[in-house]
Amino acid sequence: MHKISYILLLSLLTSFACAQAANESINELPEYIMADWEHTQQLGEARFSRFGIHIYDASFWSLSANNEANKQQHSTALAIQYARNIKAKRLLSSTLKEWKRLGFANQHPLDAWLSLLKEIWPDVKPGDRLIFISSEDGSNAFYSNHKKLGSIDDKQFSSAFLDIWLSPNAKYQKHRKELLGETL
Repeated sequence: MHKISYILLLSLLTSFACAQAANESINELPEYIMADWEHTQQLGEARFSRFGIHIYDASFWSLSANNEANKQQHSTALAIQYARNIKAKRLLSSTLKEWKRLGFANQHPLDAWLSLLKEIWPDVKPGDRLIFISSEDGSNAFYSNHKKLGSIDDKQFSSAFLDIWLSPNAKYQKHRKELLGETL
């Protein structure tokens, strides 16, 4: 009986330690991202769970820097740190489902975007982090594990992608408000 109690206690402590590590890392952007920006400010963060199962933690950031012409450039970053194994195919199907729910099916080239995302997105495992950076000029890029994964050369893509989480019509409004730093 003591052995079972010990195993349960050890399991709970391990789960707590993993949750703490995930929370600490989602509160900062990796150095390889921060190095490109003079100012970074976290706007908000949220934990996404379904049916009591932790899926991912997300944070939303404002980024700014001066360019060569000393003009201020502004961008945003959405960082998602996964807590579960998820195949890229599942990420793609969830993305398409949300775009259709938001009414984008007739407004945007979803098939072309999904085809490009299929080449960019990896399968994810617990602790993996995908970071999406969207610049005010419409350019964008996905990053993970200290490298750029790719980008979608379509100025409409960035807002459509971020709308999944940040649109006033986003499916999970509590999550949206947390990411935008709005009080509930």
